[in-house]
Parts: sequence; structure tokens; C-alpha cells
Amino acid sequence: MSLFRRCGTNYIPVLDLSSTASWYADKFGLRQYPTKFDDGQKGVELSDSEEIFFVLGPRDLPTDDETPMLYSSRIEKARNHLSSRGVSIGEVQRDRQGARFFEIRDLENNVVEIVEEP
Repeated sequence: MSLFRRCGTNYIPVLDLSSTASWYADKFGLRQYPTKFDDGQKGVELSDSEEIFFVLGPRDLPTDDETPMLYSSRIEKARNHLSSRGVSIGEVQRDRQGARFFEIRDLENNVVEIVEEP
């Protein structure tokens, strides 16, 4: 069973597609698949064997302004795993509903939340 599970659509706008895609592939153990958007611009889908976790693409595409999120049933283990891979990680916090989460930042300073699975 994977340490992470996708939570919704996770589009992340980036400047350096190649470097950022490699970062996500390395830190989360994902595979990269090239994709194209409707306007012909290039992007990268990052997935495991079952589902797409992130889609990276140009910064000039419209986004929904939601913070990308992943679920984990083992929040402390997920935090330790990412920390051991050199990821910039915040402290475990609780939101207003009591769910535990922490934030990470990628090499372009994009925020991703890792949320304890409900």
C-alpha cells in the first residue's frame, strides 16, 4: 500500500517543467508521463501505477487556486519519509475540524498539503 493517496485534482503551475517534474518523481517515487494541454502547451503527469497524483504545467494556465493535497493514513511516517528525502517540511498541525496535516514546499516554493486520511 502506498504511503500517499491522491486528494482531488492537483495542478501545479511551474517555471522549470523538467526540473520540477524530476523533483516530484524523486521525492514521491512517481513516474513522469508527458502530456499536452488544449492550447498545445506541454505538461507532465506524475503517477504511480494506479492514479495521477500531480499535473505540472505552465504558470500562465488558469488554476482553481486550491492548495494541492495528498492523503496519508500514516501522517508521521509520511513526514519522516519526505524529510529523509530532503523535502522542506512544516510542523504537523490541526485544522478547525481536527484533521492533522503538514505542508511541504517544492523547489519552486509551491505548497502541497499532506493531510491525515479521514
